[in-house]
Amino acid sequence: MPRQPYQQLDAIDQAIVDALRIDGRRAYRDIARDLGVSESMVRKRCKRLLESGWMRILAISDPLALGVPVLATTYARVRNAALEAVTDAIARHDSVRYVGIGIGANNLVVESLHASSAELHAFLQDALAHDDILSSQTMQVVKIKKSVWDWEIRTEPERGPGTERDPQSAEIGDDEPTSAPTGVATPRPPRS
Repeated sequence: MPRQPYQQLDAIDQAIVDALRIDGRRAYRDIARDLGVSESMVRKRCKRLLESGWMRILAISDPLALGVPVLATTYARVRNAALEAVTDAIARHDSVRYVGIGIGANNLVVESLHASSAELHAFLQDALAHDDILSSQTMQVVKIKKSVWDWEIRTEPERGPGTERDPQSAEIGDDEPTSAPTGVATPRPPRS
């Protein structure tokens, strides 16, 4: 049984999120037509998803292409007991665009934008001047090769280069999968 990608959302909500994830400017009437529901249902559900914080619709840009002089990514190891306080403090800096808590050799990642190398240096001196930060490493990003803010949650593993297809799912000369693309929500109205 495939797992449900967004467990807090029903199938209609999932399909609406997926449709807007692909095209955030898509008309509610078009989404409604594709899902076989009313436009008012899509509108009400979108309003609820937006107000609850489950979804935001915004433009994503490449800061380097827009002329931001310095984009930096910092990885740090923070004492576990202080992790929440440290990340909250770093997140309050105006130059910070992303703060993530993780597991592994480093448990903190920060992305920040700066007007100059001197500004980056001042930020690092201030933001990382904390006894609970055990180590850090910062790199200045000079070129973005891929930046995907499409948070589709796949329900099946993606086939990468060199992976074999299941021979029983293909016919001779068939270069395409026989099933629907993975991760695509198939909307079904909730049962009464």
